[in-house]
Amino acid sequence: CSNTRFSRLMATVNLLPNADLANDWTLSTGSDLYEVINEDNTGAAFADGSTASTTTAGHEFYVALTNFTEDFSSIDSVQVVVRAGVNSRGATFRIRTALTDSAGSPNILYDETSGTQNASIGYRTITFTSRTTSDGSSAWTNTDLNNLRLLVEADVLSTGTCRCTFAYAIVTYTEPVATDNAVFFGTNF
Repeated sequence: CSNTRFSRLMATVNLLPNADLANDWTLSTGSDLYEVINEDNTGAAFADGSTASTTTAGHEFYVALTNFTEDFSSIDSVQVVVRAGVNSRGATFRIRTALTDSAGSPNILYDETSGTQNASIGYRTITFTSRTTSDGSSAWTNTDLNNLRLLVEADVLSTGTCRCTFAYAIVTYTEPVATDNAVFFGTNF
């Protein structure tokens, strides 16, 4: 008889941009979009030296994401997060995101637009809906996650320059962990 039981632990991992697929935005440095949007900057948007920017509503970028390599018993949700900002006084903006698969003609899994964001000297963290299924009814699989692509669009931009410093997907999953529940009945009391 075994005293080993499995308990469930919730964990998260970020799927970061790792390849460019398409881009209308201007890069502040280098030639690879994914390199300027795969790490956070908590400072002022106008002083960030590693951003993608646009002054045109409708401009998009599209990136592949890193693979999901964790051990899991279930994949509980996927959620897109974008850190973007406009620092022109009185400006507003909206960000649209789409999660797609990598099929020959990409299939949009989820398409969502943020609420209106006001201008700020810093970035706004825009957190989109946590999606518990890959298509509205099927559980997420490892294959689904490894085929995810992320599209980000400056959906509405009243004036100024919209800058994006970070865009990624958070995967929440349950990992099985073996625990030993054997009770020690020793003589050393």
